[in-house]
Amino acid sequence: VLHLAPLWGRFARLYPKVSLDIDLSDRVVDLVEEGYDLAVRITNLGNSQLVSRQLASTRMVACASPRYLAEHGTPAQPAELAEHNVISYSYWSAGNEWTFQAADGNAVVVRTRARIHANNGDTCRAAALDHQGIILQPDFLVADDLRRGDLVELMPAYRALTLGIHAVYPSRKHLPIKTRRLIDFLVEAFARPRWNMEH
Repeated sequence: VLHLAPLWGRFARLYPKVSLDIDLSDRVVDLVEEGYDLAVRITNLGNSQLVSRQLASTRMVACASPRYLAEHGTPAQPAELAEHNVISYSYWSAGNEWTFQAADGNAVVVRTRARIHANNGDTCRAAALDHQGIILQPDFLVADDLRRGDLVELMPAYRALTLGIHAVYPSRKHLPIKTRRLIDFLVEAFARPRWNMEH
């Protein structure tokens, strides 16, 4: 919502004959069965039967508010997350297990216990900003909070997953020109993601 919503008006002005029907949901839809031309998915696609084009990437960041950390302590390594209040994202495929990569390249897995579950990242972020606990959310959602100091990145020596942001569509054959124009538009729009804090 944060990064796509401002683009739709621009696309509509460029292509006034194209109608947009925008459906916002975190669930994975069946593009063919449900009649979608295109979806934007944040995932490592793996063996998907669908065709995709990567728009950008996003790094998952463990973070919390300074007030929460002042009251509960700041975890220095992933194992300590098990003792903290966690705000979990219901659609996270690994459930309550959060995986980090240590500086030596080894994976460190911790089983967290969620105080709040939500199927929406904005809700998780709002709870963290309200000092309710630690979240693991993509940098496109929390980068501005981190820059302002409203949230603090935890354990920067341990890296969480980096995921691709993809335009996904049913088939390369018979790709309607309107869908191709939208894909090209999105690729250009995300060529330099403003949330990327490492550049």
